[in-house]
Amino acid sequence: MAKSVVFIDAEIGVEDKKIHDLGAVRNNRTYFHSASISDFIRFIFGAEFVCGHNIIYHDLKYIQAAIGKEINVGVIDTLYLSPLLFPKRPYHALLKDDKLQTEELNNPVNDCKKAANLFYDEVNAFFALPAKVQRIFCCLLYGYPEFTGFFEYLNFKPCNSNVQDLIRSAYAGKICEKADILPLIRHYPVELAYALALIGADDFYSITPPWLLRNYPKIENVIKYLRNTPCAEGCVYCKNALNIHVNLKRIFGYDSFRTFNGEPLQEKAVQAAAEGKSLLAVFPTGGGKSLTFQLPALMAGRAAHGLTVVISPLQSLMKDQVDNLNSIGITEAVTVNGLLNPIERADALERVKNGSATLMYISPEQLRSRTIERILVSRNIVRFVIDEAHCFSAWGQDFRVDYLYIGDFIRELQKKKIAKKPIPVSCFTATAKQKVISDIRDYFKQKLDLDLELFASTATRENLHYTVLYKETDEEKYSALRNLIAQKDCPTIVYVSRTRRTREIAEKLTSDGFPARPFNGKMDPNDKITTQEAFSRNEVKVIVATSAFGMGVDKKDVKLVVHYDISSSLEDYVQEAGRAGRDPDMQAECYVLYNDSDLDKHFILLNQTKLSISEIQQVWKAIKDLTKSRTSVCCSPLEIARQAGWDDSVSEIETRVKTAVSALESAGYVKRGRNMPHVYATSILAKDMREASFRIDQSALFSEDQRKNAKRIIKSLISSRSITDAGNDDAESRVDYLADTLGMTKEEVINAVNLMRQEGLLADTQDMSAYILASDTEYKSSLILDRFAKLEKFLLSQLTSDGCDFNLKELNELAHAEGIAASSVKSLLTLIYYHTIKNYVGKSQYGASKTVRLIPLLDIGKLVEKYRLRIDLCRFILDVLYSKAGELAATDREEKPVLFSLVGLYSEYKAMPNMNTSAYEASLSDVEDALLYLSKIGALKLEGGFLVLYNGMEIKRLITDNRIKYKVDDYRFLDEFYKQKIRQIHIVGEYANLMVRDYDAALQFVQDYFQMDFRKFISKYFKGERAKDIDRNITPGKYNRLFGELSDVQYQIINDADSKYIVVAAGPGSGKTRVLVHKLAALLLLEDVKHEQLLMLTFSRAAATEFKKRLVSLIGNAANFVEIKTFHSYCFDLLGKIGSLEGVDNVVRNAAELIRNGEVEQGKITKSVLVIDEAQDMDDDEFDLVRALMQNNDDMRLIAVGDDDQNIYEFRGSNSRHMRTLIEEYGAVKYEMTENYRSKSAIISLGNAFVSSIKDRMKSTPIEAVESDAGTVIITHHCGKHMEAAVVDQIISTRGNARCCVLTNTNDEALQLLGLLTKNRVRAKLIQSLDGFRLYNLAEIRFFLKQIDRTLRTPVISDELWQRAKKQLYDTYAGSTCYEICVNLIRDFEATNPTKYRTDLEEFINESCYEDFYDDEGETVYVSTIHKAKGREFDSVYMMLNGNTAAADEEKRKIYVGMTRAKNELYIHCNTRLFSSFDIPGVMHKEDSHVYDEPAEISLQLAHRDVVLDFFKDKKRTVLQLRSGAELSIKDAFLYTELNGRGVPIAKLSKACIDTLQGLEGRGYHPYSADIRFIVAWKGEDDTEEIAVVLPNLHFRRQSICRNKG
Repeated sequence: MAKSVVFIDAEIGVEDKKIHDLGAVRNNRTYFHSASISDFIRFIFGAEFVCGHNIIYHDLKYIQAAIGKEINVGVIDTLYLSPLLFPKRPYHALLKDDKLQTEELNNPVNDCKKAANLFYDEVNAFFALPAKVQRIFCCLLYGYPEFTGFFEYLNFKPCNSNVQDLIRSAYAGKICEKADILPLIRHYPVELAYALALIGADDFYSITPPWLLRNYPKIENVIKYLRNTPCAEGCVYCKNALNIHVNLKRIFGYDSFRTFNGEPLQEKAVQAAAEGKSLLAVFPTGGGKSLTFQLPALMAGRAAHGLTVVISPLQSLMKDQVDNLNSIGITEAVTVNGLLNPIERADALERVKNGSATLMYISPEQLRSRTIERILVSRNIVRFVIDEAHCFSAWGQDFRVDYLYIGDFIRELQKKKIAKKPIPVSCFTATAKQKVISDIRDYFKQKLDLDLELFASTATRENLHYTVLYKETDEEKYSALRNLIAQKDCPTIVYVSRTRRTREIAEKLTSDGFPARPFNGKMDPNDKITTQEAFSRNEVKVIVATSAFGMGVDKKDVKLVVHYDISSSLEDYVQEAGRAGRDPDMQAECYVLYNDSDLDKHFILLNQTKLSISEIQQVWKAIKDLTKSRTSVCCSPLEIARQAGWDDSVSEIETRVKTAVSALESAGYVKRGRNMPHVYATSILAKDMREASFRIDQSALFSEDQRKNAKRIIKSLISSRSITDAGNDDAESRVDYLADTLGMTKEEVINAVNLMRQEGLLADTQDMSAYILASDTEYKSSLILDRFAKLEKFLLSQLTSDGCDFNLKELNELAHAEGIAASSVKSLLTLIYYHTIKNYVGKSQYGASKTVRLIPLLDIGKLVEKYRLRIDLCRFILDVLYSKAGELAATDREEKPVLFSLVGLYSEYKAMPNMNTSAYEASLSDVEDALLYLSKIGALKLEGGFLVLYNGMEIKRLITDNRIKYKVDDYRFLDEFYKQKIRQIHIVGEYANLMVRDYDAALQFVQDYFQMDFRKFISKYFKGERAKDIDRNITPGKYNRLFGELSDVQYQIINDADSKYIVVAAGPGSGKTRVLVHKLAALLLLEDVKHEQLLMLTFSRAAATEFKKRLVSLIGNAANFVEIKTFHSYCFDLLGKIGSLEGVDNVVRNAAELIRNGEVEQGKITKSVLVIDEAQDMDDDEFDLVRALMQNNDDMRLIAVGDDDQNIYEFRGSNSRHMRTLIEEYGAVKYEMTENYRSKSAIISLGNAFVSSIKDRMKSTPIEAVESDAGTVIITHHCGKHMEAAVVDQIISTRGNARCCVLTNTNDEALQLLGLLTKNRVRAKLIQSLDGFRLYNLAEIRFFLKQIDRTLRTPVISDELWQRAKKQLYDTYAGSTCYEICVNLIRDFEATNPTKYRTDLEEFINESCYEDFYDDEGETVYVSTIHKAKGREFDSVYMMLNGNTAAADEEKRKIYVGMTRAKNELYIHCNTRLFSSFDIPGVMHKEDSHVYDEPAEISLQLAHRDVVLDFFKDKKRTVLQLRSGAELSIKDAFLYTELNGRGVPIAKLSKACIDTLQGLEGRGYHPYSADIRFIVAWKGEDDTEEIAVVLPNLHFRRQSICRNKG
């Protein structure tokens, strides 16, 4: 053994691939250390062997290339000998995978000494082997360069023995006796030797090192063949190790497999898996699914050292299964999912890496992790198990797009493992119909060329009895539930559909003496475990749960399952009901407490959770926007959601974004990266661990925790010799790999790496990129920074230390008032988002309102200092990066990012004199904060480095043409899934109804559902029209209630889901409002439009309120979340201002401009459907807003309803041509609604004749009366100017109890008629607005708000406070004539705002008009101008048309509007020949030759300009004692009220008013009485306090009448 050996090692440069250093050590311990090749050759000269670790294909390759010839010497490589001689755990202490362990870098002599130690240990290990094994290894390996030198050193030569016989003898009982070993000896001798070494280790936790599997992937096949392929004859080994019955007893302690009604389904599936087959098992609940894959996995782990990967979407179930195995002493299972903390995740991954885990549970999302992929490549994967396999099928009850990635992942993994045979797959599902089974099998055939053998039972659970009890109300349901629990007195599971209900019902049962506990998926994991264990131990008998309960819970004595809410599919119902009677010898009962409305809840939930095609299109558009300048982007799901315009407060929004991206990936639009940050800890600048540790300890940069983390990272890097090129995705220096394996968060690793770079322990790397295009300028970025800096300074000034509530629109208006013109709600939200992710402030939002609560998590002074420092740093960073960009050619800048590093920036900043104007010293983390800030405010596009913490998704665009959209065909899988979900809800409802009528028929129904072809099943049970019913997202009963009584045209409009743009020309009385409300209902219920994606615009708050109220009555509470607003209110929202009827000039124009400039919060303008009411009233600005919304939403649908014949606001810019533009330029489909349901036929005939002369009308057919009754139409022709008396006389003689209205041309005429009606003691109300009057300023309204604000502590008004304020309003103002209006306002607000936000109330009041809240009283005659009456209808209409000739079309349309307000009776008084030519059946003409005097009485309603406002300044207390309606006396220029028995002057008339009175006096009118119409708040521009102002009514009589009465 005295042969001479020189141990050698070479340090090779990572980038230049040249020899940087050489080391060598002889037997006599003399050593060589130099980079000189010639000296190295001289040192090793004369040696018989050179030995080292990984020298054959690494060190010697470079040494021989340097000298230009081979070295004529024997070569021994310890790398290849190690797995052969140290196959058992714990492996040799000097080894970790393929690397020698060291705490010193770049010292080849040290590595030579370690190689020598390893070599001599290998020699000793070889001689410690049994002689047969020594001979086997030599016979198999001699002649291969990796091993020949070793055997020659040992003087070992191959023997002439029969190697096959030697192997059978040496490994008897450890391998299959019938295995044909000869082909392995001939073709795979090296792989066979390594496999035998592992088999001989007698430790099934030991594994083949990853590096060896990469070089010899066939080792896995050899082990599988020898150890995990049962022979037909059944040798001793196979009978023991591969017999499923033996292992069932050995591992789980069971004597036999579970049968299902005598069927050995479990045994058959386990045997198929043991034989290496791929399979699909449809196991009913309680069928023993878990053991079916666990047993083969544990057997394969022990036999083939293999790993089984179980993929499941149910994270809590994974943990339960691992815990259950641990509880019976089986520790080979681990789970890796999102619920683990970093330490638990690292521990689980380490167990998979080192072989101690043979079962690995993961979620589909984890397949995106490069760390997971790396570990799976390094293990012998014997099988993939996919749980909940119905998720592959669009016909399954829970299709998941991320499941479609599984096949691609397995295929890529097989390529990396160079495996010719596919890895077997086992799929499991509890319930599956034939189409689902077919889809699953087709998927794996197509993706992996696997044929899945089917194991499914046709038997039913005979120990379960099913009952459906029909219950009308929740009270009836609960009573029945309580009675069942009392009668049965056994372990019970109660299933409900919503999380909240689990708590409510459990609490109610407990309070009623039936102890119960809730269980739902959102509970704390520890609470779940406690609840499950309490139920298992019978400490509590009743569990009220969502469907999440029962999975993996093997409790055999559950005798009662009650579905308080029926399941959403038969699959789920059978599975959940099947959790009763797990013991087949025990009878159990399953009840459903059913009501058809239960199905509606499922439909609503489906609509809320489904991902519509429009939402995927929005995500695709967002990705296109984010990748304008490059094809890939790193960003967070939340950022994509915000870019797509989604409401970021929606639950599970990140999951929805990921699903949308998966759908785009599946359709080939994008490719999603591997959740892998390209950040590396490379180029260690310390020679060993001792130096690194010393420098970390001496540095002032690190906190104590950071020191510990840095040392662990450095140790890991040194031990793995991580000098790898950072471009290598498999590098062990990658941040995510370090985080996964060391049990740290990525943030901790990145912070430690940056600090070590700063300290000089790691080389700095330019791992950050700034995308600065040639068109970008530093000036532009600086402007953005300055804008946000000013706004942030303002925002910080508003914060209080204990937190405060902000209405974002009010905050924005305040910012504008402070001179920050560029402020917007979008910018405020951006700043709040930044402060939130940095944990500077805590944020909570009040529901869907714009009110947020901000609580500083740092001292406000500290926040201000951080702000100052950050802005300084931002300015510096912009300067540096734009300077670097300037060094690139303009053409390069379009494609190449500006590369930089965090540490480099910081060093430059520190080197600049007087950069810091803050009192604080800047740190590395401050530079990090500044970069994040610049990124989030949009001043720079940054990627890489620490930003990976905030940008978790890497997305690459595959389709770069911006014109290409996500299409209907791409959506077909998801669409089919959602259609199936709808059918499943209908089918489970049919089952419930059938079970009530016929038990056996219901059981047959279930059996047919799972076993028949689906089309045949539908044709059997849903015949004729019912086949259509089950495709609708609504129950047939509700469908008929909503849409059963529509005309043909109305039905066509509501069912048109295909036309992108629709214009409805709706005649008067044609049911426009009804159609719109039902269309909204159809969009929400049938067309899957989510409430936040729907926008309806109207022209008045009253119309918006009416639509909302009708929609609520039609579809329930869901309607409250639909955005129905006036044009102005919506635009105020976009501008971030509180809406009102004042200050509306240019608000629409400004909003449209903001949309086009991209300055609006995206969520406010991202819509799937836009509905416009009274579209004929749009002016140019309003139509421009519509265009802007259409341009922002490529796929948005638009429905515009209006009547060009009723366009009577041309004087303010309205024009019906915009409706025509939608048809002519945008290709809108036109519908005409010409059936009139309002008016009698004669009224319609007159209207048609009158309007026929209008030019360019949109409707091609005349209006048709639905009613045949002619009604009453009388046209009275006058010859005099005054017709008021004639009109009033006719009202008195004809009106009866009908609702009636008098229509005039002018406000003055209306006032004259009001006075005359009042004189004749006819109760009358004027529908008229008052200049300068705001409803918000009304004393009664202010009082009501004051009562609320007095004790309001949150943005939401509690019901108790609301009711108290209403009572106080009644107690104080019940006698006011305005009280009724206030009551109606409050009622309307309640009807449309189930949650009462204080800001919503104020906005509602501000946008409303006084006349919006008049009651429809039959005894009251309403007096109005025609313009004010538009949109209303009355039984009888009296029109006074003084001097009307209708020469212009606008005038004709106005009169037409007035005529069509009438339902039954229309009376027209005119003094022109306007109607003389109309000879129409049913229309009566009368001539009235009497010449009437001017009205004897008239009234004036005074406005602000009519009173001296300063007169009220010292009278606020007095005025507020008065009430609207109180009588006043008038004397000279003053109005008096009586207080305490004396007359008190309460108002003074202005000069303008006195002039008006003098004019009336000249016509013979004198005031005879007055009363208070309104008391309002008012404040002048220079005033500091508001005053109370009286706005009175004045009543006048003509003098002659006064004298006669005297």
